[in-house]
Amino acid sequence: MPDVWDTTVASRAGARHAPLLHRHLETETPIPLPAPTLQELARGLQLRAGRRGSNGGFDWLDALIAQPLVRIVPFAMTSAVLAGRLLALHPHPPTGGRRRHGTRAQQRAAWALDVQIAACAFAGGYGVLTENVDDFAALRDAIARLLPSVPPLAVKDARV
Repeated sequence: MPDVWDTTVASRAGARHAPLLHRHLETETPIPLPAPTLQELARGLQLRAGRRGSNGGFDWLDALIAQPLVRIVPFAMTSAVLAGRLLALHPHPPTGGRRRHGTRAQQRAAWALDVQIAACAFAGGYGVLTENVDDFAALRDAIARLLPSVPPLAVKDARV
């Protein structure tokens, strides 16, 4: 089963991760995208549209979603409960000495979406393909503490 694409992968599907996209298309392997990944992509495109006075590239997002291989992984009951539990345990991103882009509020919102992406992946039986390995590894470990009797969330580095 393929891994869900985190926003760091999906947002670069036409550039850095184009070979990954082409492999999926050539092998007809589904591309699972968590609903929160779509939310982050749409937010980024809308912000870009506001700055440029254009449609911000929504044609690109529409084309990605329209791909017959794309499967939207829902943020539903199981993933919502897991995300709530994770956010209660870890309300702040484990950024340590590195700083994410944006204000503290934007960083917390991005963390909440990462939590939702991990929860969608786990609830759907997927792993996560990401460039943000440290944060998703922290979520993998938190899920393992919450649910020690089930296999852990697989986290794979998309940069490898």
